[in-house]
Amino acid sequence: MARILLVDAYSQIFRLFHAIPPLSNGQGTPTNALYGMARLLLQLDKEFPAEYGALVFDCGKCVRRTALLPQYKAQRPPMPEELRCQVPRIRRWAQAFGWRLLEREGFEADDLLAAIAARREGTPVTILTADKDLGQLVQDGQVQILKPEKGGRWQTLGEREIQEKHGVPPCQLRDFLALLGDTADNIPGIPGCGPKTAARLLQQWGSIDALLEHLEEMPEGKLKASLRENRERLLQNRDLVQLDDTPPEGWEGLETLRRHAPDWPLLEALCQEEGIHAFDEELRKHSLPRQLTLGF
Repeated sequence: MARILLVDAYSQIFRLFHAIPPLSNGQGTPTNALYGMARLLLQLDKEFPAEYGALVFDCGKCVRRTALLPQYKAQRPPMPEELRCQVPRIRRWAQAFGWRLLEREGFEADDLLAAIAARREGTPVTILTADKDLGQLVQDGQVQILKPEKGGRWQTLGEREIQEKHGVPPCQLRDFLALLGDTADNIPGIPGCGPKTAARLLQQWGSIDALLEHLEEMPEGKLKASLRENRERLLQNRDLVQLDDTPPEGWEGLETLRRHAPDWPLLEALCQEEGIHAFDEELRKHSLPRQLTLGF
């Protein structure tokens, strides 16, 4: 059965940039993130060959979320120049591996991933990401999350794993995250509402709308006062966490994601260009002529 494999590109690029010590080629140009992504793409080609797939990128500031909350992600430092110079080369390598590159100006990768999941045409989707927001999309047998672990292992997150991790199912994760906020995105949570409290409230009431509708039925105390005082913040947080399923530019259905066979000669040439000789040898072992396997 065909399957779609999607990579939350910057999630993986940043992870590998920080995980791998500084490396550079003969020209002194940094290569650590490039090397890490090249190894990741080869591993995916070996272990998860897929007929459809794309690397999905953020592109500029998120217009919708910044309009709702001007300080959204404002605390994040700019991308280090040592990484910025590697991104165009990573994109070139990904295309040589046969991946599509998708982005839309003013949109985040999360939203484009949600858009693809909504338009999967009955084809199961696996998303390689470390972003907890994307747990909202998980549906057993339809959409799952793939997380890399140490030692080259993988963790697959379905509905059960999301429930075990957060105490709520995927369908309640948006409201759960709205209660908690997100320091990484500069979204303030509801004071006095930690993960256990947020899960308990949703287990009892089912949704933020129901919680606020029955707020006066709650016993008096700091939590009730905090929810009452921060009602508008909570609703705004929900809008911020909500994924936007506007499709990427040039979307023409599932064929937009059809992968090409890797261009092994070009990849070997890129290895030589970047001076990544150890990877070149590994690449040669894997680059025997073959066709992409349908499914995983």
